[in-house]
Amino acid sequence: MGGQRSERARSPHHLAGWCAILAVSAVFWGCSEDAIVPFQPGPGGVAAVFSFLSAGGAHTCGISDRGNFCWGDGVDGQLGTGLAEAENVPTRVAGGSTLTVISAGSKHTCAVATGGEVFCWGEGEAGRLGNGATQDWLTPSLVSETLRFTRVSVGESHTCGIATSGETFCWGHGAKGRLGLGNETDRVNPAQVLGAFTFVQVSPGTAHTCAVTMGGEAYCWGSGADGQLGTGNPLDQFEPTGVSGGFTFAQVGAGTSHTCGLTEAGDVYCWGSGAEGRLGTGNSLNRNEPALVAGGFEFAQVSVGDAHTCAVTTGGAAYCWGSGADGRLGTGNELSRLEPALVIGGFEFAQVSVGDAHTCGVTTDGAAYCWGRGADGRLGTGNGVSTPTPLRVVSG
Repeated sequence: MGGQRSERARSPHHLAGWCAILAVSAVFWGCSEDAIVPFQPGPGGVAAVFSFLSAGGAHTCGISDRGNFCWGDGVDGQLGTGLAEAENVPTRVAGGSTLTVISAGSKHTCAVATGGEVFCWGEGEAGRLGNGATQDWLTPSLVSETLRFTRVSVGESHTCGIATSGETFCWGHGAKGRLGLGNETDRVNPAQVLGAFTFVQVSPGTAHTCAVTMGGEAYCWGSGADGQLGTGNPLDQFEPTGVSGGFTFAQVGAGTSHTCGLTEAGDVYCWGSGAEGRLGTGNSLNRNEPALVAGGFEFAQVSVGDAHTCAVTTGGAAYCWGSGADGRLGTGNELSRLEPALVIGGFEFAQVSVGDAHTCGVTTDGAAYCWGRGADGRLGTGNGVSTPTPLRVVSG
């Protein structure tokens, strides 16, 4: 098939964390595999207006008024352009559907169309594309002929989605119980998560998954080695287990070895590995239960990556904490921070998304900015140069 690639052609696998997903609407512009071109500006060179960005391991995807684009590492097909190569500027994703959700993971990407169909592309190892196969796919591949979804979210090697009927399904790598099925079996098709829960948001990380119920209760499952499940101990859990503390969460984000949750009151709590300050508590201690992020900020959104975390206040200011390597915190240097540090530039952000070693954000007027590690073109700035300050994504 045109979008399929043999397993033998895959590049070596690497770990990466990434962030929570938001539902947005946009046009999924179509183009043939032999006509994939980088983003082209409109009349007069007017820049695209982005509504959402999703930062993955070494690539980024975005939805704009000109369509859907991905850029960065594309060796496993995770850009969905039909080509197994990197792009350092936004390049159109192949297809002809209208999307409501897009989520970039380590080496694969998934999206939800307006009809509820889920499409995935990129690395297919362990069934993470959910299409019944383990091959890589260079263009969007339909996950299920029958299931329809409202949300989909991509982790390092597994994927989870919330069906229109209310059930949560996961697929891909099953080690450590990250699929929530009561075992460690890989699944090449969507499998329903155990328990009679109605989740409204789900976030897969590297080897664990967390979700929020309609009532604001948080549950996690999978690897608990660093306390990232928030259950009060470092034990693995093979099915959804309640997060300690009795908090009412609006959103959770699962990373590599830590998790953060945003309460309805605007507080952010983090738990798991505290290395390099990624929990934002003022120290580098691990936490088995939710710990309040320092600073007294009122946040509206949080995104969790491999070794750093970022959040947006209700006033639109972005703050990041944790590892500062490659400038991923956007503070103008590479220093790690134990507490939230302001992203410089005076921008008013509507949303931020944290990848493995880079971060991207959309301002309230629809401008896209990225910062951190630039290798493979993941910042979308036209080159592979890293930057400790936000740079505008090339879009016209």
